[in-house]
Amino acid sequence: MKTRGKIFLIIAAACVLAAGTGLWIMLNGEAKYECRKAGDNEWVVLLHGILRGPGSMEKIERALQACGYRVVNFGYPSTRESIMDSADLLNEELRKLLPGATVHFVTHSMGAIVVRYYLAHYKAVTPARFVMIAPPNRGSSLARGLARFSLFRWIFGRAGMEVAQLPEALVSSLPAPRCEFGVIAGGLGNDAGLNPFIDGDDDGTVTVEETRLEGMKDFVQVKGQHSLLLLQQRVVDNVLAFLQTGGFLK
Repeated sequence: MKTRGKIFLIIAAACVLAAGTGLWIMLNGEAKYECRKAGDNEWVVLLHGILRGPGSMEKIERALQACGYRVVNFGYPSTRESIMDSADLLNEELRKLLPGATVHFVTHSMGAIVVRYYLAHYKAVTPARFVMIAPPNRGSSLARGLARFSLFRWIFGRAGMEVAQLPEALVSSLPAPRCEFGVIAGGLGNDAGLNPFIDGDDDGTVTVEETRLEGMKDFVQVKGQHSLLLLQQRVVDNVLAFLQTGGFLK
């Protein structure tokens, strides 16, 4: 079998397994978090992951709006631009916010790396709190393994290489955010995780250990698959709790 065919089969098999597990977990509903009313000039900026768009963040967006937050669900060309270029686009958007705004960030996957780059290089806003969902904070070992294939580089572009777990990758040079931040990781809570092709517990795309970042104020692991975490009520509740209290519900 040709190399490209093998890559597709590996990714497809992992995604089918992960999606089935994540869907089962997602359908087991949980109580909603009772949030306080946000301030009049309190904003939350959402950033999706690679190969995704603002629509993937809609459940979180609706929950935030129900709590009174003003929301910027920021879309960026995740596979066509570098992380630096996406951060520059984010900076242009955030310069439009009202003076004196309280600004939080909630991200999924690579969106966390875009915001981390932004916070390291731009000063348009002073961040308050930052929730990262399934972020490749220590670089992605899955991306590292696939980076040698031209098909991966073609699909995921420069940004996909910048989050690979490589010494020269951009993600390895970024400082911790200059605000309170918490991490929500996915996985199964065992030693194997969802993807048999990467080591340790994982959500099918990122390992639990790869999400951790020194200086985080809180950490919680939720059973689920990488993309489907965004549909879980438990994830939504923990996002709201951290933004309002600085800690997760667990």
